[in-house]
Amino acid sequence: NPTTANPTPSPSSSPTTYSPTVFPTGDFNPPPITPRPTPTAVGAVATFVPSLGVLKCSAVGTYCTSGLLLDGKANNFEPNPPNTLDSCTDGPYGSYHSDESIDKITVSAVGGGQLEAGGVAEIQAQVWAWSSGSADTADFYYAANVNSPSWTLIGSLPAGGRGLRTLKVEYTLPTGSNQAVRVNFRYGGRQSDCTGGTWDDVDDLAFSVGTGSGMVTGSFKPNPVPELKPLQPSLCSMIAEQPRCDGVPICKWQNGICSPN
Repeated sequence: NPTTANPTPSPSSSPTTYSPTVFPTGDFNPPPITPRPTPTAVGAVATFVPSLGVLKCSAVGTYCTSGLLLDGKANNFEPNPPNTLDSCTDGPYGSYHSDESIDKITVSAVGGGQLEAGGVAEIQAQVWAWSSGSADTADFYYAANVNSPSWTLIGSLPAGGRGLRTLKVEYTLPTGSNQAVRVNFRYGGRQSDCTGGTWDDVDDLAFSVGTGSGMVTGSFKPNPVPELKPLQPSLCSMIAEQPRCDGVPICKWQNGICSPN
């Protein structure tokens, strides 16, 4: 369910303003979710590490969160953009809390205890979806080594609604003491660790992982990520602006109208 965002200072707005569009929503039937106990260990709020170019939690804990340090995107409110371990950057357009953005990323150990190699972790992304959110998707990735990141896909989730949304996926932490996750929040586009679309926002979060023995029981497996359903051609006729139409792969702008390809 959508949550209410805290009041935040208004940043500079995009050079172009687009009116909201209501998209048709598709079916979304996630698989059954295994209940998880509440973690009890201590976590941390990440700080910006200039040498990495991203936020990082240096101490191993039960969770690592970006706090407010990813709020917005590069062209409006986000500190230290692009907040990525490589050359991937945010799209150039977007008004704060009107168009797409990633506001917060948290990685936490599933089942209590610390973030340990071989254990299950949950990535929680708070994102802001444009209009009805029907054309917005979050792609989730992880990397075992922040110094030489190779991004492995976990899965993708639709925004599932307008405004502030909370999206969650689980995965097994690989071997490595300094790891990272990436959220690529895109309008239209295709599944990728770096789409680079006009309204897209991409952010990484680095964190320390325990590599000792005796911390992982193996009693939990990651809950599966639901299969991502394709965008429907009926979405195109609901888009009234050419830039937004051009951002959806199944649509094209022709004679002043957005139509399916």
